[in-house]
Amino acid sequence: MKKASLAAVAFAALALTACNRGNQDQLTQNDLNASQSLDELSNDAANLASESEELQNQAEQLNQEAQSDGAQGAQTPADENIQGM
Repeated sequence: MKKASLAAVAFAALALTACNRGNQDQLTQNDLNASQSLDELSNDAANLASESEELQNQAEQLNQEAQSDGAQGAQTPADENIQGM
């Protein structure tokens, strides 16, 4: 009987120590690093979106200028073959 009660007390002590793992609401350094990484990725994504929008506007402006000038692309032998069809 002493062995069974000793085993039960040991098991209970282990179970109680496993339950108390400190303050779970406290942020760890890994959590802080992950949030900083997410912030950096978010900023990079915003910068890329802004750059993409600027490039798209520039492309539209160049296309409008090319249409108003009546410009055509460079003539290549392939273009001559297509025009001859």
